[in-house]
Amino acid sequence: MKPIALVVPWYGDDIKGGAEQACNYLAHSLQRAGAEVEVFTTCVKEASADRGRNTMEAGAHMESGILVRRFPVKPQNLALYGPANLKLYRNEPVTLEEERIYYEEDINSPQMYQYIREHREDYRCFVFTPYLYGPSYHGSRECPDNCVMIPCFHDESYAHMSLTREMAERMKGLAFLSRPEAELAMRLYDLSHVHTEVLGTGIDTDWHKNCDAERFRNKYGIHHDFILYAGRKDPGKKADQLLDFYGKYSSSNPGRNLDLVFIGGGSMEIPGEYQDRVHDLGFVSVEDKHNAFAACTILCNPSYFESFSIVIMEGWLAKRPVLVSEHCAVTKNFCLETDGGLYFRDYPTFAGTVDYLLDHPQIADQMGENGFAYVMEHFTHEIIAEKYLRFLDRCLG
Repeated sequence: MKPIALVVPWYGDDIKGGAEQACNYLAHSLQRAGAEVEVFTTCVKEASADRGRNTMEAGAHMESGILVRRFPVKPQNLALYGPANLKLYRNEPVTLEEERIYYEEDINSPQMYQYIREHREDYRCFVFTPYLYGPSYHGSRECPDNCVMIPCFHDESYAHMSLTREMAERMKGLAFLSRPEAELAMRLYDLSHVHTEVLGTGIDTDWHKNCDAERFRNKYGIHHDFILYAGRKDPGKKADQLLDFYGKYSSSNPGRNLDLVFIGGGSMEIPGEYQDRVHDLGFVSVEDKHNAFAACTILCNPSYFESFSIVIMEGWLAKRPVLVSEHCAVTKNFCLETDGGLYFRDYPTFAGTVDYLLDHPQIADQMGENGFAYVMEHFTHEIIAEKYLRFLDRCLG
């Protein structure tokens, strides 16, 4: 059987982005299922790095048992890219030429595209992820007969571009991470000739047997109930909104003894009056992260834009209820499918849902159990590998 190539802009065991982590999980899941897998990526370490500067060694290397082919990127013309990307980021109308500039001047590797063109018959298929970067748009044009995409669509201006529509409609298959993502794609594109399926992504699950809530509480001296936020602390993820809502809640409910804990990258300015109740732990070890999931009273992901959410699946693996934003169709849908958590629209509904979970601990625990069963039924590595291999068979004939 020919190898499957997974194509992603940046790759590594320590990359924290959702799509990148999902790609890493999928590579190992497919390999453990007996498929031959390679990863095509660039010499740029991660999304936050200079996307036109090579900092990693080019060539083929074994990384954690996976053959990874790294290709150099071309420099960016930021004078062209910046204005076009800013208009897209602000949801302003763009011309077709500005769309072309975006896909030409974001991260790109002409050497990668040449390699795909010259070796497209040597691979069973090329699986591109996520949709909004040059490797997916340009790379898929080089292998029209065996290109598949895990797009990770959000309802954002980039997904509404005509060139994105062209890319989605030329794929042999689109594998979605959630039902709302699939419904968005169906609204935006003509997928009548594209195989589509909601598959999700694999999750490491074995750790749930060993996570230790008391170890986390004792190590960090946090013995009150607490809301946990795990991820990048930036406005795009609504971490600032969570801090604001928590501050209002804490001021209005002084007897609750409820803390807020942040883990992950980035920084936030914590108001002085909450210094002893808000704990920004920064990056923690994997063991501490898992123990934090077990220790928290509520796991909150307030982000508006998710195509999946590994972090709420990890919260459910620790059997904790989750709290998400009503403005995110994906995470709201997961809560509705599982009865594993609640969602809020604004501050009053945030306060109401927090009150409910604190006042009904048995129901909160049952939500966590519901979520745990859902993850184990749908997203173990073994289940995901089987679903993706069956989907590729269907796409490629």
